[in-house]
Amino acid sequence: MKDQSNITTMKDIAITLKQNKPGELAKAVGAIANAQVNIEGFTETDGKFHCVTDDPKSAQKALESAGFSVSETDVLVFQAEDRPGYFANVLRGIAEQEVNVITSYVLTNTRIALGVDQPARVKETLQQFAPQTARR
Repeated sequence: MKDQSNITTMKDIAITLKQNKPGELAKAVGAIANAQVNIEGFTETDGKFHCVTDDPKSAQKALESAGFSVSETDVLVFQAEDRPGYFANVLRGIAEQEVNVITSYVLTNTRIALGVDQPARVKETLQQFAPQTARR
């Protein structure tokens, strides 16, 4: 869902890998691939796998069919600048709003996904950091 501010709300799909052993992450990613769903960005740390895909409903169904328990939350996705300090400045702006970042990771095409506890408050802050070419 895209709004006029170049910030998109997308779905973060999260699973806990059943076992921390070789092949478990490949099983999850393979299930998504077999459903012909593209992963646009992901992170995996300590057995927690999060991803944004081009078809979250199909990805969720594929993961559930492979035996994974899936949760889904909204993340704000925005175009970023590839330069030192950019993300630090974004996070400082969010912190000044007293908003908690729950999850964050990079997506393809220099985009960032942020899960926050108060998305409406963050959108204006993110707009201030939009790359010059993305501003209207």
